[in-house]
Amino acid sequence: MADKKLRCAVYTRKSTEDGLEQEFNSLDAQYEACAAYALSQQHEGWVLINDRYDDGGYSGGDMERPGLKRLLADIEAGQIDIVLLYKIDRLTRSLTDFSKIVEVMDAAGASFVSITQSFNTTTSMGRLTLNMLLSFAQFEREVTGERIRDKIAASKKKGMWMGGPVPLGYEVKDRKLIPVKAEAKQVRHIMQRYLALGSVPALAEELNAQGYRTKVQRRASGPHKGGCIFRRGTLYHLLSNRIYRGMIVHKGTAYDGEHEAIVDEELWEQVQFKLKENACGSSRRKRHQYPSLLVGKVFDGEARAMTPSHAQRGKKRYRYYVTRPEEVDGSPAWRVNAHDLERLICDRLAEEIAELALPQNLSQSEELDARSLEQALAKADLLSANLRSGTGDKKAGLIDALVDRVDLAETDITVQLIKAGLMDALNLPESTSEPTPISICIPAVKVRRGHQLRLIVPGENTARNKPVQRDPKLIALIADALAARKLIEENPNLSIASIAEVNGRCRTRLGNLLRISCLAPDIVQSIVEGRQPSSLSAKTLTRNPLPNDWAAQRKFLGII
Repeated sequence: MADKKLRCAVYTRKSTEDGLEQEFNSLDAQYEACAAYALSQQHEGWVLINDRYDDGGYSGGDMERPGLKRLLADIEAGQIDIVLLYKIDRLTRSLTDFSKIVEVMDAAGASFVSITQSFNTTTSMGRLTLNMLLSFAQFEREVTGERIRDKIAASKKKGMWMGGPVPLGYEVKDRKLIPVKAEAKQVRHIMQRYLALGSVPALAEELNAQGYRTKVQRRASGPHKGGCIFRRGTLYHLLSNRIYRGMIVHKGTAYDGEHEAIVDEELWEQVQFKLKENACGSSRRKRHQYPSLLVGKVFDGEARAMTPSHAQRGKKRYRYYVTRPEEVDGSPAWRVNAHDLERLICDRLAEEIAELALPQNLSQSEELDARSLEQALAKADLLSANLRSGTGDKKAGLIDALVDRVDLAETDITVQLIKAGLMDALNLPESTSEPTPISICIPAVKVRRGHQLRLIVPGENTARNKPVQRDPKLIALIADALAARKLIEENPNLSIASIAEVNGRCRTRLGNLLRISCLAPDIVQSIVEGRQPSSLSAKTLTRNPLPNDWAAQRKFLGII
């Protein structure tokens, strides 16, 4: 028997959630195999610890896994000497991530062993073999990715449909787009109404009032998407989608498609001309000496549209956004200084783009090479400069293309952005995924309502040191979590997987929401009141495992 005790931990991972609801699943099989191996090495002083480190339904392509994070934390704390794995790819599929993990292990004097492969990191030869295997694995992944991208490009040049959300007006049969008569008629109706109304916001309002909804995207796994109200970004994408003219677009270039066009050329050209005419605002606004950058985009705290207004005192002109008179129904009208609001939004949007937050967020789901990302970042610098110090017409064009709407509240301002406009402005490739909303919350601004609405913009130092105010995404997440718990409580005899399937919900999402619903009441109260620490966000609650103990939760989230 060895004199020294070596504490062993077992790490298990499964990429998908299929089968995890079973009493004995893949994670259990991996654990038992590793536990048996540890028992066989008992003469070497190996002792298996009680804690399990499982990651069910997580990819090995990154390190955003709760079980792995907990494992690395315990290694750094000196609680683990050897990590047992069923196979090396259970730990990571990335050579870069592997280097980071090994760095943590080396610093703590720990190592890991793959029980089904003939090497381990306790020997120099094992380390060499492991590095070689991971290098070849990464090379294979990169070559496969390049081959797939080349195949997609070649197929699109031939006009073939290569997947993605099915556009309204079509269905997919034998991997080809086939027109759906009723939906095609709806697409033509939308384009004709746009020509009649001349405004996308007015079009969205009319369609939603008449009960029109976006196309439901049915998926083999997980909840279906779509079937929601039309928004400006969705309509802009529909009105300019060349697929309705029988074309397939790849990286900005259109090719004749194999599918049938459902919009005739005359209607299409009229719509494109109208979109181009409205792209940077009306000619009247361009000629105006004082362009209102946010016309048609600002809504007050009662969700009522606001319109530009002004007052003249001598030679000095004062511009405002005021609640539309026809929408004032007893509640006081709102009024805000236009110059302050426009400067605030332009500066904040420029800051987000300049600090790379938006370019990196947009490119997370896209396969970008280094050159494309470099060009996007250079374009971001130019956009940021134009938003800060460009001419009024240039700012008006950028705001019109990038900003969907601005919602005022008594404690903050929420700016909804147009993802398609951002992608185009940053020269990022056209996304095949369903457009997702992007919003910027500006909590450093206090909005107060009286006879008129005043914006109080604190100085730079005050804004940066000010505690975080209400986070709409965080509050919405808490509300979803409480609704999920109610759903679970109403079905005590069903498993989470069954409840998710019956209600068309994502099983993983439902489980995460149930966990979040167990937050301490005072933590929930601090989030609702906007007193949470700046490090606490919706992403923090969603991705990190929370302790069950309320005191431990407060310590973990930094709430005292």
